[in-house]
Amino acid sequence: MSLATGTARYGILCAMQNKRKIPYGVINWAKLVRECLFVDKTAYIRKLEDVDTPVFLRPKRFGKSIVCSMLAHYYDVNLKDRFDELFGKTDIGRNPTPLRNSFLVLQFDFSTVQVGTIAEIERNFWENVKGSVRVFAAKYEKLADWSTIREATGPADCITKVREVIRENHLPPLYVIIDEYDNFTNELVVSNRDIEYNAVCGHDSKGDATRESFFKAFFKSFKAGLADGTVGRTYFTGVLPITLDDLSSGFNVGTVVSLRSDLLNLAGFTKGQTKRYVDEIFAEHELPVELKTTVMSDLESFYDGYHFTPDAEPLYNATICNWYLQNLVAERRIPWVVIDANVRTDIGWFRRIAQTNSRAMEKVRAYVERGEGEMVNTAALSAKFGRAKFFSEEFFPYALYYLGLLTFENMFMFKIPNLTIKNMFVDYYDELSEFTNADEARRAFGLAAQALALADGSWKGLFDAFWRHYVKARIPAQAFDKMNENFFRTTFTSRCMDYLTTFYSFETEYNSSEGRCDFLAIPKPGVAKPAQLVEFKYFTNAAAEKGKILGRTEPDAETVEQALAYRKALARRPDWNHPIAVTVVEVCGNMGYNWFAL
Repeated sequence: MSLATGTARYGILCAMQNKRKIPYGVINWAKLVRECLFVDKTAYIRKLEDVDTPVFLRPKRFGKSIVCSMLAHYYDVNLKDRFDELFGKTDIGRNPTPLRNSFLVLQFDFSTVQVGTIAEIERNFWENVKGSVRVFAAKYEKLADWSTIREATGPADCITKVREVIRENHLPPLYVIIDEYDNFTNELVVSNRDIEYNAVCGHDSKGDATRESFFKAFFKSFKAGLADGTVGRTYFTGVLPITLDDLSSGFNVGTVVSLRSDLLNLAGFTKGQTKRYVDEIFAEHELPVELKTTVMSDLESFYDGYHFTPDAEPLYNATICNWYLQNLVAERRIPWVVIDANVRTDIGWFRRIAQTNSRAMEKVRAYVERGEGEMVNTAALSAKFGRAKFFSEEFFPYALYYLGLLTFENMFMFKIPNLTIKNMFVDYYDELSEFTNADEARRAFGLAAQALALADGSWKGLFDAFWRHYVKARIPAQAFDKMNENFFRTTFTSRCMDYLTTFYSFETEYNSSEGRCDFLAIPKPGVAKPAQLVEFKYFTNAAAEKGKILGRTEPDAETVEQALAYRKALARRPDWNHPIAVTVVEVCGNMGYNWFAL
């Protein structure tokens, strides 16, 4: 290699190293500001100051932890001299609040608390608290002598001693931040460990709050601090409200702000934020502009669609967007894998909420086979409910809402938010159905997908493999009387996502000016194949026989007209540059199907 070539490569490497990173996995505000591109959420600090004790609940992996770090850096009295460095280029930096840099910040992260026996849980929790308080004492060692905290006998006593030092030395009050406040208690809930859960929350065997516990006493110490002024503010994050409600008097001053219209977008990205963020990433990293349309399509299909109130704009899952975008920047091409395994909600949660396997299967069939949503009473979301009520039958949809598996479709209905969650429910469907030929079905479909992508295979061949090895061989005959088009667009898309995301982006019920088409596969940059638009029509066995559907030579004119209208609507898109193959698939119960390429 010549000196000139080596110098050029070194220059490119240095330029790449100087570019700001995508903050996937970054949960430290100083590192974020120093090294990363990011969506500025600092304006919400002003909104949060309206409430002294906000509790913010969102599904896991939604970007809650970085907000905790943002608040910690903003309010820390020790960081007053670094304010311009940390916030100067942000919204709040241009117009800070009077409370900036005026607290001693005490942070906890309960996601690391391990569960075991009641004694082990208490010991692990105590170790977690001790570690956090030691970090706190070291951070503020110049302000006071914190040595008395070493004499603490437990979590609540430890906080009491911290408050005593603050009071005796006339120090600024505490700003207490607890990330994942309910992580380990949720683990107890999902594993059916009700005895341990009740003990942690201070309940008897019937679930009644009758005694003190280490966990309740810990929260009571903050409540006492709010009363005497040694605690100025608190901020807690979590997934579910049940532990907070079960603590009852332990911390009944907490205010859940997750549904407030002015705080809905505290975690997650709006569509406008996502577009500006992607534009900035493409400019910073000089990515090929022809990739941008596919990137925006993938982000919307897989990570968008969360409506946390009926009238709210949809939100993208911020953390998983960053996962995708980090891979995009690293590889400088569209990522091959579009679903981060870390976002999955274990089927154990679903089984636990449904209470029985038969009820779990009943619900999954409703979502997958028939595309049904769940009726919702919006008032129930703001009501208090502990573990017992949370797992009652009428609260089933709200449990899935808090876990991010369902979201608002309108004022009266919940629906599945995006393709990632649809894919998860198809996996639930397969697991609960206990299919015995799963490996054979995967291999057959995989071979058909390989032929489509790399050889002379066709979409008809792919659907035929899906029909013979997934539908015909695995689905019980009685199921066909109740299913509809949703089953085929959902399960077929899910199987395609297992093998073909390197080559295509997928959408179901793509919303065009002419309505919603069932299935759309869009070739990714560099794939020299047409887009595939499929409209499914479903007939029960009885309807198919009565109408003599199976084996007919052409579909009905209305369906053809609708499918071709979808193609015209797609072709009118200013960013569209693919030929479009249009197909109508008529499925006749479990008897067979007609494939019509228009």
